[in-house]
Amino acid sequence: MNDDLKFRIKKALRTVAKQKTVISYRMLAIEAEIPGPQAIHKLTLCLEEIFQDDHLKGDISLAPLAVSRGEPVIPRPGFFILLQKLDLYHGAEQGPEAIAKHHSLLQEIYNTISEK
Repeated sequence: MNDDLKFRIKKALRTVAKQKTVISYRMLAIEAEIPGPQAIHKLTLCLEEIFQDDHLKGDISLAPLAVSRGEPVIPRPGFFILLQKLDLYHGAEQGPEAIAKHHSLLQEIYNTISEK
């Protein structure tokens, strides 16, 4: 993926992390100025790359801050499939286990941001 695009996404995610909140895929696409068509698709592919890069470096990724607009407010199933591939999660892609995993990732992000 385009390094400039990754930079803009990471910058927006850092702002969201400092606010200790989450951002919808749509709003993140707007904030990061991702051009259409298929801006959300481009965004999710880039988020996956960012998460994988962070994981390989041993860094906490801010990618889990990007969520679906629907209920529950968690990332789409593809995010949890990625976690499974990276051997970071062994539950379902939706439902209580996914919600709990997402919540734990958010707490880790917010705690790390508070320490900086």
